[in-house]
Amino acid sequence: MTPTILLTVDGSDKDERAFAAAAALAELDNATIRVVRVFETPIETSPSRAAELAAVALRADVVKNVRRSVERASATLGREIMWDVIDGLGVAATLLDDLEAHDAAFVVMATRAAGAFGRAIQGSVADRLVRESPRPVVLVPPRADYMSGKQVTLRRVLVPLDGSLAALRVIPRLLALARAEVLEIVLLQVVRRERVGGHLMPSDLPGDEISEGGEWTHVGAAVAERRLGAVAERLRGRGSKTEVRVIESADVGAVIVDAIRKELVELIAMSTRGASGLQRLIIGSVAEHVVRHSEVPVLLVTARSGDAILQ
Repeated sequence: MTPTILLTVDGSDKDERAFAAAAALAELDNATIRVVRVFETPIETSPSRAAELAAVALRADVVKNVRRSVERASATLGREIMWDVIDGLGVAATLLDDLEAHDAAFVVMATRAAGAFGRAIQGSVADRLVRESPRPVVLVPPRADYMSGKQVTLRRVLVPLDGSLAALRVIPRLLALARAEVLEIVLLQVVRRERVGGHLMPSDLPGDEISEGGEWTHVGAAVAERRLGAVAERLRGRGSKTEVRVIESADVGAVIVDAIRKELVELIAMSTRGASGLQRLIIGSVAEHVVRHSEVPVLLVTARSGDAILQ
């Protein structure tokens, strides 16, 4: 069965970059795109005939605008795009219900710029989708606006890891893409600088170093590089082009963002626990920073939306 990508829009300018990202992901997964706009049903304590007519007219405008944007994107991207306007009392809840009903492979949505408190995602529809979606969510941040109205590709992928087993959940999801063989994967781990005289490290595990019990979140550069190398070898054994980067720094978020241009990546793919939103990403509190400052789409995989740990 052909996989489907759920692209959620709201009628704003940011939708155009989401169209571009969804098309690039669809090309990677031989998938179709289904655009969904949620029309939040007005709640009237004492509905009048005039209010009902106003709601009908408003919904008709939403339908017209979605049709227009889909037709424009379809012409630009050179692909057929399905679309629907669905009614609901809450955007996030309605999208989650629709996602389950249509069994989409991914959710794609564009995020807004940070508000007065600097939070672009926490508490938003995007935050709830990341936490509760049974499928990976791709967020297209404001700094990726150059994608709007263009055909782009997602080939070179940055995968930030922290040494935990859960962080590896994103890798099987990448390998499951229909055209995974075209990906160039850059594995990145940021470690703190070792203290003079040596750094206290956990004992090396015999045999398989990333098997159950093989957490290695607090190690030096040499150990991290060796262990990332073991992951890379597994990926290369499956035909994936894979590179390893280990960087010493105390600022994980800044390193990840800097790597976008240094490594010329087109996508960041990372895992999150998903228990309490983006605050509890595997790699720590840097998640909000990464999504806010990234110039490329960010694919987020949780325990709920991910595949089994890399075998």
